[in-house]
Amino acid sequence: MNDHTFKKHLSPHKHPDLDLDLAIDDFLKRGGTIDRVQGPACEPAPPDTGDHSPTPEEEEQERARKTELLRELITKGAGICALQYSLKMNKNEIKRMARENGLKIVQSRSLHLTRKYRASHSATAEFAQDAIAGHAMHYCALGYTAIEIAQKLDLTVRQVCELGKNYRFELNHRNDNRDE
Repeated sequence: MNDHTFKKHLSPHKHPDLDLDLAIDDFLKRGGTIDRVQGPACEPAPPDTGDHSPTPEEEEQERARKTELLRELITKGAGICALQYSLKMNKNEIKRMARENGLKIVQSRSLHLTRKYRASHSATAEFAQDAIAGHAMHYCALGYTAIEIAQKLDLTVRQVCELGKNYRFELNHRNDNRDE
């Protein structure tokens, strides 16, 4: 029976136990049957005190599991925020664990020019841009790809591509060398 049709027949001032009794009576009148299950009485569960402290073995297993997960995530390039979320640990604990295991956490870089190549908009800025483009052309001539040049010069790939376009040199891409 739908709840909304059953509720139409009840008056709002009736007690909830009476509602249940009426519902059972209505169910039985419509031909429903209720079987009683005979079985052993269940023992009540022991009360949980909440004082479960992990044994040293459990702590060591958990630490080993988190260390392995940390190693896997760092290998995949996860940053500190992703590590905090996955390991459910704070930043200092993660850094300490990484240090203890000889792991290095990658740091994200901003999309703007890095400080290494920032300069004011003057003749110095043009000279710096020319110097960066010269380095990029040199790496390009040595066969480095745009991604590798960006990593070497602490630039974004977009910035390296802009240099290639502005200074008219062609960048190497990995898929160019497949057919050779």
